[in-house]
Amino acid sequence: MDKIDEWMNRAFEEAPSEKPSTSEIKKKQPFSKNKAKAVVEQKKQVKKQVFKKKRHAENKVQKNIGKKYEPRKQVQNHKAPQGQASKRKIEKGVKSVAPKKAPKATEILKGKLKIIPIGGLDEVGKNMTAIEYENDIIVIDMGFEFPSEDLFGVDYVIPDISYLEENKKRIKGIFFTHGHLDHIGGVPYILPELDYPPIYATRLTMGLIRKRSDEFKQTKMMKMNVVDPKETIKIGAFTVNMFRVAHSIPDSVGFTIDTPVGKIVHTGDFKFDDAPARNLNKADIGKIEKLGTDNVLALLCESTNSTKEGHSMSEKKVGEVLDDVVGETKGRLIIASFSSQIGRIQQVLDSAKKHGRNVYVSGRSMRENINISAELGYLHFSGNLIQDIKKYKKDADNKTLILTTGSQGESVSALTRMANRDHPHVRVKKGDTIVLSASPIVGNEKAIFTVINNLIKLGATVIHNKIKDVHTSGHGKRDELKRMIDMVKPRFLVPIHGEYYMRHELGNMAMQELGFSEDRIVMIENGEVLVGSKDKIVKSGEKVETKYILIDGTGQGQKGSDVQFDRQMMSENGALVILIHVSKNAGRLKKTPDIVSRGFIYMHESKEITEEIAEIAGEAYRSVKKKNPKAERREIKAYVKQTIDKYTRYKLERRPLIIPLIIES
Repeated sequence: MDKIDEWMNRAFEEAPSEKPSTSEIKKKQPFSKNKAKAVVEQKKQVKKQVFKKKRHAENKVQKNIGKKYEPRKQVQNHKAPQGQASKRKIEKGVKSVAPKKAPKATEILKGKLKIIPIGGLDEVGKNMTAIEYENDIIVIDMGFEFPSEDLFGVDYVIPDISYLEENKKRIKGIFFTHGHLDHIGGVPYILPELDYPPIYATRLTMGLIRKRSDEFKQTKMMKMNVVDPKETIKIGAFTVNMFRVAHSIPDSVGFTIDTPVGKIVHTGDFKFDDAPARNLNKADIGKIEKLGTDNVLALLCESTNSTKEGHSMSEKKVGEVLDDVVGETKGRLIIASFSSQIGRIQQVLDSAKKHGRNVYVSGRSMRENINISAELGYLHFSGNLIQDIKKYKKDADNKTLILTTGSQGESVSALTRMANRDHPHVRVKKGDTIVLSASPIVGNEKAIFTVINNLIKLGATVIHNKIKDVHTSGHGKRDELKRMIDMVKPRFLVPIHGEYYMRHELGNMAMQELGFSEDRIVMIENGEVLVGSKDKIVKSGEKVETKYILIDGTGQGQKGSDVQFDRQMMSENGALVILIHVSKNAGRLKKTPDIVSRGFIYMHESKEITEEIAEIAGEAYRSVKKKNPKAERREIKAYVKQTIDKYTRYKLERRPLIIPLIIES
């Protein structure tokens, strides 16, 4: 049985596959007011598409029995640095059909401006936008997105840079709005593929980029330019200026980009906060108001909170609430937040010092970001305020504050480990108070409430935003978005950064409350090409590739659509391995194949089914060898696989991942 297990492990690498691409599976649905119904309908369409492709593959195999088997063309692999995450380009999805006379996206348009969102639309994350004029391209941001639940085992999703790779010699520079991972997280995966063009960022943002690059041993190859928001950067056909914006991390900026056809403004992520934490910037109102007199051609404006009325709460209010919690809590206090919320961390440190608590930091990213921010002068605290987490037990509970990661319920985060009682240094107990100073990212709600439930079961008191105002968003609500648009006074508004319904609502708001006509609102998708001239900006009708590029942190190979399909099949129906024993020279079947099941059926309860599957597999092998004695292994395995798939589908109404393995002896 040990030998069978060994063969089974090998089988997962050898199994052939005919599967739909992830980009096809995740095709976006049109905007719907009832999003829940749209999601249900999408899942139904996905299943139909999957089964249709499987049937097509089966018919193809049947028709080709007796013919020479030619393996399908493999997608080009891109190797990540040794020991780091690997990626694979997902197979092409359905391309849009362009008007016959429309220029191709790869053409250089004389005297025309192109704006191409590579990522960040129809999603919250992986933000990246290319701006192009003739032979010159600049790029804004290079982020990643955390995977949805149907991307099994994937760590991150990054933008598809196929278009930029084809035109990398024309890229003059990469500009970054701020240091959150949805804006800088893709750097170590993408920058090497573009041959390390120059990058430009403010001091803290560059410090965080450098930290990620050090992990991948890429820093020596990078051309890093730390810029001050007061600087003007002339690069190719563009002149780039910056303006400070308020956000939940210091050194956040927006960009004004002067081009030969007009001025483009990119807001980055922003809010308006007149009382931020002491290490966060206020918005540079003077610079932004001046843009209103500069005849701005297009405003690329973030849309994340466009559906929320009013004005976002000030960080000052959050700081006051947190200070009350720190002062009133009698026992041990644990505060969970994003490690990149440097302003929030400063407020926690200030309150800890005020109320006589030592701070113990748990979580690698939290420690690293605190160290970087302190070294660069963006965090301020006395030298002995922060202590080693390994030594925290020497303090009384009422003198202890633990600052940790895990506000999103991440499975390997410090707070989740505390909730599961497997943290190496902290055991949650009755009398502890735990504060979640963050709002849930869409899709994380279930994981967060699981952690909250586990903490409460351990006797802790849990405080989150529905109980007290312990968090505020770094993204402006409707009043702030209207204020930005009204100050800039663009001729055209291009909603960016967010799901379609968020961007759609921003456009509606501009029409209903700011007097924009419908033709001045430009709604685009990832990969669509905007073409700008002196007096207008329009969609060209063309698209560039925007497939899903998946990052799998195991470092053991490329994880593409075939692997994702396999993982989905196993999660739903289990796996079935067929061990076909044949003679080494003649290739004759030596005995009835062995069947190994994982998550499909209990073998000792289904002897009849097991025997039938074994007989079917043996007969399928003999059949294909009779029709073509020289049939290749892949052809044989494909035929055996589709034959057994038909049996399991019609006999059991199950479709496990079927892995035939031919063993010569």
